[in-house]
Amino acid sequence: MTVMYIHGYGSDCNATKGQLLRKMLPQCRVVSPTFDYLHCTPWQIQKQIHDYVEEKNVSMLVGSSFGGYQALCATAFFHGPVWVVNPVHDVVSTIRRVIINSLSFQGSRFDIDLLDVYSDFNQKVFCSQSKLNQSGRWPADIPLNFALSADDELLGDHHPLLDLFPHHDKVVWKDNSGHVFLKFEELQADIEQSLGTETASAQ
Repeated sequence: MTVMYIHGYGSDCNATKGQLLRKMLPQCRVVSPTFDYLHCTPWQIQKQIHDYVEEKNVSMLVGSSFGGYQALCATAFFHGPVWVVNPVHDVVSTIRRVIINSLSFQGSRFDIDLLDVYSDFNQKVFCSQSKLNQSGRWPADIPLNFALSADDELLGDHHPLLDLFPHHDKVVWKDNSGHVFLKFEELQADIEQSLGTETASAQ
């Protein structure tokens, strides 16, 4: 089975959680491509995820932070278990508050047109998936799982996120874990369970 890790903003294919997943799931192939969030539109990112899912026959998505947002959006076409770790849920506000301010401090800039594209994409894809979930018609073959920090210093309270996706398979809360989710390895048993008995028996 193949698990795809979708990294957050500012990270890449060498993301720590992607490396940890390889140790946590030795029975699986873990792929972790690099996504250029700064220069690609969310539509382009989703196309890249879709193509990777098809090419690698991906069975599970795991996304963190900005990658968690992308994983939630990918449920529009991906069917299989999904784990999102401290995902961004108010993407336009977070881009303005965190990414643009950070780039300005570094002397770089985030293309304002790209911000407008994210606003449009968010309404058409993320909000559409949220409404589908709230309706109770969420597909049974997309088990949705959340790993959330009770002390996320970057995104704050994650309960509004759960209000957007009330129909989910599992929520795992961790204290003293921060936005980076320091206790990621403690999710091993939960993630293995999501992969199903076929994978579990291969251990």
